Amino acid sequence: MKIVPFLKEHAEAAQALALQNYNEERESVPILPAFEAVSALDEFAENGIGVAALEGGKFVGFLCGCDPWQGGIGAGKDVLCTFSPIHAHGSVKENRARIYQNLYAAAAEQWVRNGILMHGVALYAHDEDAVRAFFEYGFGKRCMDLICTTEGGGKMPETEVHFAERTGEQRAELCILRRALQTHMAQSPCFMAETAAETEAYLHRVETDGRRTFTAEKDGEVIAFLDISEDGENFSTEFENMWNICGAYCVPKYRGTNAMRGLLEHVKAALKAENIPLLGVDCESINPTANRFWQKFFTPYTCSVTRRIEI
Repeated sequence: MKIVPFLKEHAEAAQALALQNYNEERESVPILPAFEAVSALDEFAENGIGVAALEGGKFVGFLCGCDPWQGGIGAGKDVLCTFSPIHAHGSVKENRARIYQNLYAAAAEQWVRNGILMHGVALYAHDEDAVRAFFEYGFGKRCMDLICTTEGGGKMPETEVHFAERTGEQRAELCILRRALQTHMAQSPCFMAETAAETEAYLHRVETDGRRTFTAEKDGEVIAFLDISEDGENFSTEFENMWNICGAYCVPKYRGTNAMRGLLEHVKAALKAENIPLLGVDCESINPTANRFWQKFFTPYTCSVTRRIEI
């Protein structure tokens, strides 16, 4: 096997391979939307940190990373990071674990040489060979994407909670819950703390980025919220008839009371009424509250893994 730099001349074969891998995951998760092609790979051919695998003259795999950035969560503010989305890598099925390990060994060598010490890769949840390949090389699971249909939305559990969509000025009072979410994410075992400035930027962003907000109320108190957006975390969320959960929180004393489940059913019913058949969510698997809840109602289709190099 020969590992070479990933170039523009590899892009067409790489896109075909990435689509093939995506369609493999669709066999395990049939509700994933169908695509004729994955997103373009030009940016990965241009940044010079991707690699390709050739065997007997055949293109058998590739691994690319996004342009490096500084200060990813869990990396340290001065650490350079890169991440490979689900469409920015791929491998033929035969000897997949070995191909991925050879690709990563070559890519990691140049990443570290260039000071990129935080490495992330989004893998397909049911691709056992790929997951094993990266776990054996020191990666750990960090987050995941999940999907469900809106069919059956509105089957409300027994609860005295009122559900509604909020618009305009009605959303301002949600700042307290949004701050509580940031506090929750800063605690063990997540340790995803933000500075006060970062929290304020987040609060401003959620009011201006086009998301829709739904709430659960009990006795006049907002006890939970759920945000949805047309944008998601990977190319499959670009499907025009799919919305994505981009924020959610429930006051601790109301967890386990069907408040959040009822809110989710309300959102699904609202989307179904608008002929939106799919709902996605991404969550931190290191957040046990979210990890347990979403997997009750959604099917995972990616798991992102990360590794922090210490030198």
